[in-house]
Amino acid sequence: MRTNLRAFAIGILFATGVMGVAYSVVSAGATSLNEESVQAYASENDLHLLSKEEYDELLPDVEPVEEKKTEQKEEEEVKEESKNNEEEAKEDTEVAEEQEETNEPFEIVIPDGMATYEITALLAREGIIEDDKKFDAYLEDKNIATKVRSGTFTMKKGMSYEEAADVLIK
Repeated sequence: MRTNLRAFAIGILFATGVMGVAYSVVSAGATSLNEESVQAYASENDLHLLSKEEYDELLPDVEPVEEKKTEQKEEEEVKEESKNNEEEAKEDTEVAEEQEETNEPFEIVIPDGMATYEITALLAREGIIEDDKKFDAYLEDKNIATKVRSGTFTMKKGMSYEEAADVLIK
């Protein structure tokens, strides 16, 4: 084992040396970019080069137009969001009222092989618990995360973490 490890280390050192030599040989032939080569490239491809001053002069002409457009877009988005929020609030209150009226127990199936975090995410999606991350932390704090089992359980929406945990570990 020790011999293999030494051979491996020597191989790594040798490969690093070869790569270093190859890099220095290749980089020695590389040319650096200079002003003459940039101008030659621009003239060959019918491009126009701008100085820093010319570039800066062009910028203020473009920026105010974009700012006005973005301000108008932001105002429109705010108006749309407020309309959507009002509609969602109405829908949420209707759904909440329906859930309160029909908050009857229902069965939920937890398949074999699901991890605890997957189970808590499923419970959060179904509305049984509020927050899957907090429920994970609760299970860890109580040292019962490993006791959660699979199967078919009768649960209802809005259960407390303690109630949900009692159902899942019994």
